[in-house]
Amino acid sequence: GDTEVELLEATSPDSPIAKFIEAKGQGVQHIAFKVDDIETALEEMKAKGIRLIDEKPRYGAGGARIAFLHPKSTNGVLIELCERK
Repeated sequence: GDTEVELLEATSPDSPIAKFIEAKGQGVQHIAFKVDDIETALEEMKAKGIRLIDEKPRYGAGGARIAFLHPKSTNGVLIELCERK
């Protein structure tokens, strides 16, 4: 499948990216996976006991529907689920 790399920078000192860099230094902030049906994917993750940051999808960059999984449930890695139609 397709692979994308998105480079992020802090747009303000109190932005989530600025806080991440301050706490952990520069590097990978999160990994995103494309899903066909984000609601179904969230239900499956919740059924498996994975902690959700977003119980319902929200809109992200480029109009994609996104939701995040909590790093405490994913070996310390922030995971984003992304649905693009």
